[in-house]
Amino acid sequence: MAIYDKTIKAPFGVIDMGSNGIRFGIVTDFARHLPVTYEERAPISLLEVQGEDHYIPSETIDEVITTFQRFKTICKHEGVDPTNVKVIATEATRIASNSKEFLDKIHYATGWTVDILSKEQEAIISSMGIIGSFYRVNGLTMDLGGGSVELNYVTSNDQSPLVKDSERPRKRFKVSSSPVSLPYGAIIMKNRLANCTNNNERNELYKEIVDQVKKAKITTNIPNSLQSYDGYTLYMSGGGFRALGYLSMAETYSKTEKGKYPIPIISGYSITGDELMELANKYKDRDPDELVNELQVFRISKRRARMIPAICFLVSAIMKVIEIKQIYFSEGGVRQGVCYYMLQPSEQLKDPLLEGVKSYVSPLSHALSHDEFEAIMSLLKSAIPPLYLTPDHPLQLHRLIPAAVHLANLTTHYPKETRAFVAFHIPLASGPLANVPGLLHSERAILALILAYRQGGEVPDPIFKTIENMIGKHGISVCKYIGKLMEIIFLISPRFPGLGALESGIKFHLKSVDSDDENSSPCSSPITPSAQRYYSPSKLEIILPEKLSPMLSAPSVISTIESMDKKIQPKSFELDEEVQGLDIRSKLFSVSIIRD
Repeated sequence: MAIYDKTIKAPFGVIDMGSNGIRFGIVTDFARHLPVTYEERAPISLLEVQGEDHYIPSETIDEVITTFQRFKTICKHEGVDPTNVKVIATEATRIASNSKEFLDKIHYATGWTVDILSKEQEAIISSMGIIGSFYRVNGLTMDLGGGSVELNYVTSNDQSPLVKDSERPRKRFKVSSSPVSLPYGAIIMKNRLANCTNNNERNELYKEIVDQVKKAKITTNIPNSLQSYDGYTLYMSGGGFRALGYLSMAETYSKTEKGKYPIPIISGYSITGDELMELANKYKDRDPDELVNELQVFRISKRRARMIPAICFLVSAIMKVIEIKQIYFSEGGVRQGVCYYMLQPSEQLKDPLLEGVKSYVSPLSHALSHDEFEAIMSLLKSAIPPLYLTPDHPLQLHRLIPAAVHLANLTTHYPKETRAFVAFHIPLASGPLANVPGLLHSERAILALILAYRQGGEVPDPIFKTIENMIGKHGISVCKYIGKLMEIIFLISPRFPGLGALESGIKFHLKSVDSDDENSSPCSSPITPSAQRYYSPSKLEIILPEKLSPMLSAPSVISTIESMDKKIQPKSFELDEEVQGLDIRSKLFSVSIIRD
């Protein structure tokens, strides 16, 4: 592909001259988590200013050139070589009647050559932007710009650390060889609907979109393996689709809770196909001018609000053809796709979460050495049921636990009353990992709870309960158990965590609780049949050496160890009515202490 250039080195600048705005960013390193030192969006809509002749006015060209000169100065301040800047253009520049004149003026003023992506290239690059935003992508991808909407599919290979490197496929992902770009961008749809004078014309437009999506679905040649009995998983990117995500955050949360959605980050936010259809049906027939006066939602501007009915109209037509079971929203688009595409294949294979966490932690004084990390992981693996570490477990602990271990000691030197509070917020919207890719919202919640419980779990924040509710009672029990294990390991030897715990002689021995256990009864299990695939009652034996070292026998340490069983149990008001009053066998985890 023409945009790939091995000579380009970081720091690297990329400009996405889209139909609905111009986005600029500087990437400091070609690493999997795509670290951005600066990004900016210029509100210049190249498509809206074009008339029927598709001519870009001179004043708009002047605005673009001024904006590019600003970007060039910022690159200079950031130490970006002017030759290490890639400028990409899409639909609005493709169709402009004075496109050559426009690009020539940009080149004369800045020295930058603009690469116009073909429709197929745009579909592939936008899909790569989505891939760059997630750990694993398996489903359809759609990117909605001002002038077009791209349909593609992505299948990811297994990146689990449990898979040997020698057994991994050489490619990180597979996309369609014939992706489709359809001329139904948000601005195009808004204008076409505005030109419909009656319901018959609206119905004809709807039928046109349905027919074109049917053809696109065939052309894209979507693998049968991506469709389950209840539909496809769909990854949505682009400003118009992201607006629907923010609208969903506001609406679904207001139905169940007071206040605002606790994780106002669009990437990784998820809703069901039914929820998306409900949203589309609610707004697709609304008058844009009336809607803009009543719709005041975080991250939805008045200009974007006017496009909501058109976007919902488009979505309803798409879902007439393609059955969707789950939607994931992505921040990644063409700009991120260009950067991901330029990564080395070995870098593409890495986990963006772990790479981002290690990059954040490595310069800090509380960063773990390799040996400390491995020692902590070995202790945790001896105490955590293997069931919870499988790659298909919904809690995704096989990758969240390593991330949590790297982050676990960062707030130990804080005042005691703030340690859990600050640790809890590290992966949330208010924390330093807010921009790290590779995390769904449920995974941010899980990581936040593990870190909070590692530091004691007392978090005086009203969203703490809301975050707990996002993962359910069984998930909370697992997070609490893991957090308390980490608290003990780090407490034994805070300056040499893991290694000091191994030297102390403490050991963990895990016993499963099943129907054959003489001390267990099937009727006392807290696990419902639907949850038995992912959760199983377990007993942990903490084995202490016969002769305790001061690192173990100190009151602060031994009391934490002895109180673990009590600390990990849910309070009576948190238990279902049928489990209340039952003995310890009814809990997900129990802990006993044994002297060797």
